[in-house]
Amino acid sequence: MKTHILFILSILLALPAAAQNKRVYLNPGHGSWGPDDRPLPTIPYPMLSTTGRPDTCGFYESNTNLWKALECGVRLKKNGHFTVKFSRVKNGPYPYRKGASNEFRYNRSLSEISAEVDTWGADMFLSIHSNAASEGSLINYPLFLYRGYDSQESAAGSKAMAQAIWPRLTEAMHAGFEVMTYYKTSTNIRGDIDFYHSSWTNDRGITGYLGVLHHLTPGFLSEGYFHTYQPARHRALNQDWCRQEGIRYYRGIIDYFGVNDEKLGCIMGQLHDRIQKSSSLEYFNACPDTPDEYMPANGVLVRLKNSDGEVVSTYVTDQNYNGIFVFNDLEPGRYFIEMKADGYVTRKGRVNSTTVKADATAYKTIEMFRGNSTPFDDEVGIEIPASTPREESSDAVYDLSGRRLPDGPLPRGIYIRNGKRVIIE
Repeated sequence: MKTHILFILSILLALPAAAQNKRVYLNPGHGSWGPDDRPLPTIPYPMLSTTGRPDTCGFYESNTNLWKALECGVRLKKNGHFTVKFSRVKNGPYPYRKGASNEFRYNRSLSEISAEVDTWGADMFLSIHSNAASEGSLINYPLFLYRGYDSQESAAGSKAMAQAIWPRLTEAMHAGFEVMTYYKTSTNIRGDIDFYHSSWTNDRGITGYLGVLHHLTPGFLSEGYFHTYQPARHRALNQDWCRQEGIRYYRGIIDYFGVNDEKLGCIMGQLHDRIQKSSSLEYFNACPDTPDEYMPANGVLVRLKNSDGEVVSTYVTDQNYNGIFVFNDLEPGRYFIEMKADGYVTRKGRVNSTTVKADATAYKTIEMFRGNSTPFDDEVGIEIPASTPREESSDAVYDLSGRRLPDGPLPRGIYIRNGKRVIIE
């Protein structure tokens, strides 16, 4: 028996480090619906006069952090090479009462969390957050912070982990799907001591600035975006949008540990009005010359078809002014995206072609055309190229290729006016 055990151990030790089980500690930042969870107003969930905060469906960073971390953790476990521990898996309590005995039930102290990371024997630590500037600011970009200095991390390996995950985390911004105002050609990976120009030493003799990083385990804290950029905050009300960030962390982690064998991909899209601006919306200060400048489309029925014309999934965009739709875990290949909503032209058939690749998300921004909605089964959809110039006039006429025609009488044919088919006989 002893010989048999030694033989097994020798095999395990001979395996590459990446193939052995790794322990990842995930910290979804914050953990209640209190004033320290950075609650902010959105269109559907304004601040309540009774609390000065939105209800629990509104924007709290604690909610969004948890959705991201849970998705990342579930996928790490499914991968088979990881054991995962969360600093919390719930939010609360509700209603929040300052000074109540259960006030910190899930919003645990940072010293407690940092000590637990080392006690558990983690191989990697990731703290998930979002950032803040002045409310309504047009600033949006990620930030990774590890313990130490820009030139030297205090826990060896922390900087390399951050560098491996940065390209994954930023891909939606680099794709133009989300606004990225800085660091488009560089990284924003910093040591916390240099970033904050300060440090302190805890009772275990560990020096740094961020309390949650006061441990010996390599890792970092991620500020994935600025929730003070109001269109991003409305996207964060959509759990699937948040989970996509969790998937990007997951992909970066398996890249770093060399156990990436992902065979499926995803599609994440956003729908917005082609003409109507979003400037009339409250809590929606948007960057100019971006899709955020146009009204998000609520309540759109989205159908996903494969190359054989079969409907493989459906999604309805929420009422939270983000226009987000997501299709996860798709076989690689070509897909088509159909849309139907009141007040918009139904678009059906081989339209909005999207190619899904393994271990990747395809990002799709689609314009919605004002007009009469018709049932999917009765309408032959027409794809109008995204390169077609925006036209404020409802009298503009396009041919079926999407080219705008000069004003004046039209010859016999089929045209598009105000998002609807027009037949001239």
